Amino acid sequence: MLFNDHRLLFFDRREIADSESVTLELNAPVKCGPCLSIEKEWELGLVRASSIVFWQGCYRLYYSLGISDGRKALAFAESTDGMTWTRPNLGAVRFNGSTANNLVDIGDSHPSETCVFVDPTGPDEHRFKLIGHDPYEGLFLLTSPDGIRFRQAEGYLLNYSVDNHMSAFFDPQIGRYRIYLRGSDRYRPIMGWAGSRMVVYAETDNLFAPLEIDADAPDPYPPGKERLGPDGRMIRPLAGINRELPCVMRCDDLDPAECDMYQPAVLHYAPDAYLAFPTLYYHYPGLPEGFHNDGVLDIQFASSRDGVVWRRDIREPYVRLDLPDGPATKQMHMLLGVVPCAHTISQYYTGQRRTHGEGRTADNIHGKGFHEPKMGDAIALRLEQRIDGFVSADSAYTGGRLVTTPFELAGRFLAINIDTSASGVARAALVDESGAEIDGFGIEHSDRIQGNDTRYVLSWRGKSDLSALSGRRIRLRLESRAAKLFAVYPEPA
Repeated sequence: MLFNDHRLLFFDRREIADSESVTLELNAPVKCGPCLSIEKEWELGLVRASSIVFWQGCYRLYYSLGISDGRKALAFAESTDGMTWTRPNLGAVRFNGSTANNLVDIGDSHPSETCVFVDPTGPDEHRFKLIGHDPYEGLFLLTSPDGIRFRQAEGYLLNYSVDNHMSAFFDPQIGRYRIYLRGSDRYRPIMGWAGSRMVVYAETDNLFAPLEIDADAPDPYPPGKERLGPDGRMIRPLAGINRELPCVMRCDDLDPAECDMYQPAVLHYAPDAYLAFPTLYYHYPGLPEGFHNDGVLDIQFASSRDGVVWRRDIREPYVRLDLPDGPATKQMHMLLGVVPCAHTISQYYTGQRRTHGEGRTADNIHGKGFHEPKMGDAIALRLEQRIDGFVSADSAYTGGRLVTTPFELAGRFLAINIDTSASGVARAALVDESGAEIDGFGIEHSDRIQGNDTRYVLSWRGKSDLSALSGRRIRLRLESRAAKLFAVYPEPA
């Protein structure tokens, strides 16, 4: 959980008791370009950035590798500010005769996708958790005391194919682990596929035991088509998930019929605020020779108050595809985890200048020899978002009004996250639960609110100390024009 307080956020209308001429608006982050690029020989295979974690005063950006000798590998870069990333010399894995590299030891495991997180409840030897996936083996767990040397636990969490990045973390709100995976909806087939991508959900209090599923769910998938494996033996992918786990996020009738959704990049933002940044995939028609997996992808936004029921009230892209000279003109995926700073949050994504299936055919489903990684290619790109800035309650240029639901004032001051710029202005009133203005804190007493600040302290005729109201349940009424309200902070910073 990023912030453990009771800030009022406006990604839905739960905290708004009443409003006039106020709309909820999605705010796109600023694209800051690549923050980590291919520089080392061991990074010239398949590279998939996945997770950002915080450990002992430093952030780590984990990324998966397919190194040149055929091994699956994991590596990380580290940063103190989320902007400048360096490769530590871990001395854990030998490459070309040397251990002078940032490769992480994952033993004999060979995950095709990974999700790394720090478990605050686990014993020291299992402090780091890595959820890995292999389409021929299933979903499995690796653990580590330091995030540098992992070992795979016995057994499998799932014996299903759940291709692509997972989101997993321990949630103190429920005292259990939450896991979000890729499923495939058989009741919504798309563009030559038997189903369409969706996000399914599991929770557990024990990652060393198989996840609970509905083994009797209707319309299960059969195993995949048998194919020749890398070692020359015939292999068969596991079946995908249809209804064995509950679906919590998918495209619906408001989305284009050609689209599906996966890779949610779920962020537990505050106690009752869960945010997701799923990838929306717009499919192109399949080729005559039988390849049906091409199209373009961008990043959307979803929100939840409990981590299970998700809303997509705003359907425009959260991150749009780049202009023709950008690094992500055709597809992108959000990474799991963020880096908070004083006024902003850094988010991270991967991007491609090719479509999902460009260069891939029925005879070459991985597109080998086409768009191979090269020195200088981006491993991860950085986004910058305002603290709490994902969605704002915006008043009209001609004026608007918003009244919050009741909250308990827990400190001496009341601050808001607001941007009026120069052309906007706001004034505030404190009202009781019945809606009556509290004496001395009416609109006519409010000092002018103007400017752009993530912690703007409210005042009335020069008085900002609200100690006399501490512990009392109140509402905030904001009358404004051309203002963006992002959050209200009843508690001290």
